[in-house]
Amino acid sequence: MSNMIKLEGEIRLLNVLVDGCKKHPAYRAIRPATGRCEPCVKMWQARQDLQELEKCPVS
Repeated sequence: MSNMIKLEGEIRLLNVLVDGCKKHPAYRAIRPATGRCEPCVKMWQARQDLQELEKCPVS
């Protein structure tokens, strides 16, 4: 995976986390989302994806 593609992916995922949830402004994706709120679920998935990206070595 090229460094530029990885950085673009990280930026996209970080934007999802920064946008947050309008209904639950205190939710920061520390614990899994309940599944009842779409923005919270997207935040949780973005956090999981970001952690996975950070594990991948840059080639």
